[in-house]
Amino acid sequence: MLWKYILFFLFNYLIVIPLKGQVQEFAKPVRNAILLSGNFGELRATHFHSGIDIRTGGVVGWPVICVKDGILARVSVSPTGYGQALYVEHPDGTTTVYGHLERFVPAVTKLVRELQYRRESFRIDEDFKSYRLYFKQGDTIAYSGNTGTSGGPHLHFEVRNTETERTLNPLLFYSIRDTKAPVVRKLYLYTISDEGCVDLFRSYGLKALGKGQYIAGKLTVPAGKIGVGLYITDYMEGSWNKLGVYQIKLVADRDTLFTLQMDSCSFEQGCFINEVKDFNCYKKRETVYRCFGNYQEQFLGIRNFEQGCISVVEDSLVSVQIELADINGNRSHVKLQLKGGKSGSAEKKEILRYDEPHVLELADCRVELAAGTLFSSVRKDLRIEKDTVTGQDVFVLSSQDTPLFKKGRMRIAGAFDSHAVICEVDNNGCRIPVETIRTPDALEAWIGYLSCYTVAEDHEKPQITFLGKFPDRTLRFKIKDNLSGIATYRGEVNGKWCLFTYDPRIDLLQCSLTEPVFDNDCLNEVKITVEDKTGNIEELLVKIRK
Repeated sequence: MLWKYILFFLFNYLIVIPLKGQVQEFAKPVRNAILLSGNFGELRATHFHSGIDIRTGGVVGWPVICVKDGILARVSVSPTGYGQALYVEHPDGTTTVYGHLERFVPAVTKLVRELQYRRESFRIDEDFKSYRLYFKQGDTIAYSGNTGTSGGPHLHFEVRNTETERTLNPLLFYSIRDTKAPVVRKLYLYTISDEGCVDLFRSYGLKALGKGQYIAGKLTVPAGKIGVGLYITDYMEGSWNKLGVYQIKLVADRDTLFTLQMDSCSFEQGCFINEVKDFNCYKKRETVYRCFGNYQEQFLGIRNFEQGCISVVEDSLVSVQIELADINGNRSHVKLQLKGGKSGSAEKKEILRYDEPHVLELADCRVELAAGTLFSSVRKDLRIEKDTVTGQDVFVLSSQDTPLFKKGRMRIAGAFDSHAVICEVDNNGCRIPVETIRTPDALEAWIGYLSCYTVAEDHEKPQITFLGKFPDRTLRFKIKDNLSGIATYRGEVNGKWCLFTYDPRIDLLQCSLTEPVFDNDCLNEVKITVEDKTGNIEELLVKIRK
């Protein structure tokens, strides 16, 4: 695997940063063999995956190992995101990140708890370099868990450029056993109009010839610009999880129109995710990589020519070859031919061009879209419907949900009270609250989709349920809000702030009876206060012996 190390050093020297000081090889972040449940650059709902997810046998509590000598630079504790996470800075200009941890080693835990009690907050995100906690390669620094926005026990592991905070593909540093080539499940073809509107033309099954070879045959498409999408999954030995692809190269006749290589990502470029993936297919759990787009050239790992579009002339024949690979060099190939048919007839609707600003107005609703807000041009389709439950106006901004490259500014005029909130309305009629700004004469929000929106009022207090005292010496409460969502919570014992952990995935709030604010000799008064995002407050008081 010498080529991977050569690639990494060239990449850092030419693009990222020159490595500083003596280079120390990376140790594994777990003692067991590395099996992945997620790999670098995978297509996620709102971002490209910034590291690798290492399987931990479906359990929590595996020792997490410091991969290089370094200083503890940052500690984050949150009910969402990476949950409990450590950031270790190394002398060579890299930082490693360890996320979704169950707990830290005692020296770190002690400092974190002191900060939490001092600030009266479970959530912290702190620069730890002033504490001068150093770890040696091979030290246990924490234990794997399932905290934050995690779908099951695993270790999230990242390598970052310390200076730029760009993430590097961790598999540039590790050799993992993988002999399986990427699997191509389906081919998607799209038509792109002269105005830049993208429409799904058709999806096709592929004939697998074995050894990673696929053919689609001769496909007739409307003359004009055609985009290609591929539903791809990858696997490795010992893991059933679907992984993302490392490389894609699309050639039409002899022209290379699109290349993708996932070596590095920038957090600021998460907005490109719906430029690369098919948004509607992703909602159906299909990871379709689109090999075309107006803004893909701005993404670190993509190069395209003519926006990746294939020009097909009537009665012409274009040969298309697509090569895919994982980071271990296992390759798949797709071959097809596009035959030009008659040009499609254009739909007669006003076009919202992707490269121009727009204002959408529906009665009291106004949405401002700056130039470059849309990934591609869309046909204007605005209307007002009625919410069948509340009778409120529903502002329909598009015929189907359309993700935005940049957020649009929505303003709904009216004299609303403090309990009003803007909500997105999904296909099932469920209302999803959007972060809402209240002014004397309007509600405002920054929206990420052209979708359906309405105004709802939340006058209900959050719900707090005491679940009891459990054998592990914890007190547990369920806290929930049915509309606007929980904004803050506070737990007090005998009038003093107490550390409660919160898991929003299961609405669980809990604390340990070993917390110092509990009194051993008397009945303890535990008070929980919860406020939702429209100011409704609920309190619950329970008395319990330690």
